[in-house]
Amino acid sequence: MTGPLGELERSLRAGPPDEDGYRPRPLTASAALAGDEPTRTVSRPRVIGGTAVRRDRATPPWYYLAAVLVVAVSFAALGIIGIRNQPGAGGPGSPSPSGASPSPSPQTSSSSPTASILVPPLTQTFVSRRNGFSVDYPDGWTVTSATLSWPVNDFLPYGHPALDTLARPGEARLMVASQALGQGQTEDEWLAAFFRPYMGGPACGGDRSTWPRLDVDGVSGYLDMADCPVPIDSRISDRDVGFDVLVFAGGRVYDIGFDGDVDLAYFKALLATLRLDPSNAVD
Repeated sequence: MTGPLGELERSLRAGPPDEDGYRPRPLTASAALAGDEPTRTVSRPRVIGGTAVRRDRATPPWYYLAAVLVVAVSFAALGIIGIRNQPGAGGPGSPSPSGASPSPSPQTSSSSPTASILVPPLTQTFVSRRNGFSVDYPDGWTVTSATLSWPVNDFLPYGHPALDTLARPGEARLMVASQALGQGQTEDEWLAAFFRPYMGGPACGGDRSTWPRLDVDGVSGYLDMADCPVPIDSRISDRDVGFDVLVFAGGRVYDIGFDGDVDLAYFKALLATLRLDPSNAVD
């Protein structure tokens, strides 16, 4: 070593040893590797309150792209599983054929049954001497004969004594009344004066020019009420809908009503057995 540091080194080597007998000597790389120079521990003061510097390793951009792709694939798989488990989606438990669209469900009235009512055998026959008709009805029904004539321009509520009533509670009820037309009175005049206080709407009264026609014993009647809900205080069954037909024959008008857990086909089955006998009616 040359220069001032070299002179200082040589003077220390040439001088007396220290109190421990140590004398400085040149240090070479080979001597340090061989372990000739003794190792000394140098104490360093502890630093308190210093701020640690954290060096974050930079994340490569492809790492974020890979994470997004993994999440997207996971959600897509869950969506496919959910669709296959839905009814009609072509998955297990779905009877819909591949490529076929399901047919829309028909819209039905809340008061209409989902299937036709089974008409029981009409094994019994009732003959009304007062109102002038006969009709067949099922066994087990109760018959209540009319005790009064139908007053002119009077509305007949359920249970009126001018009605012949054939019924089975919880099932169905048939009611019939008749009255003679006034002197020279026409069908149109009688119909113009006829009314039902609590009925309304096209299927429950309404404009009589829209009433369908219904055959009764060879006579074309007016179906003035069809599949109409019956007032709750007059019902004979839980599901109670009413039908009514007006028939003009032999100078009389017949009002034939039918209600309960029934439908139009049931009503027509009863009407097919009904025979009008206006000449023998009693007013």
